[in-house]
Amino acid sequence: MFDKTQFRQTLISTGAIGALFGSLPVLALLAFRNDYGHAPRATQSLFALGLDLCLLFFGSVTFCIFFFGVLPMALHYAFVWMMRRWTGRD
Repeated sequence: MFDKTQFRQTLISTGAIGALFGSLPVLALLAFRNDYGHAPRATQSLFALGLDLCLLFFGSVTFCIFFFGVLPMALHYAFVWMMRRWTGRD
């Protein structure tokens, strides 16, 4: 009942879309990072900036994998299982 190939392809494709969606805000934050503004402010260290960008990227990938891949697939399998039990085809 559970197809491992389809599950693997779902994880790969939603992970790729999550990487695309995650890279856009990371690139935008890097491009529009302005250390030279009118009002002086404390600059963020490169380690903290890198950690924030990595968390944003991997959070986006995880969000896309879960909400666009795993959750719909789980709902589909639960619905099929419930209908098979209900109709007596199990």
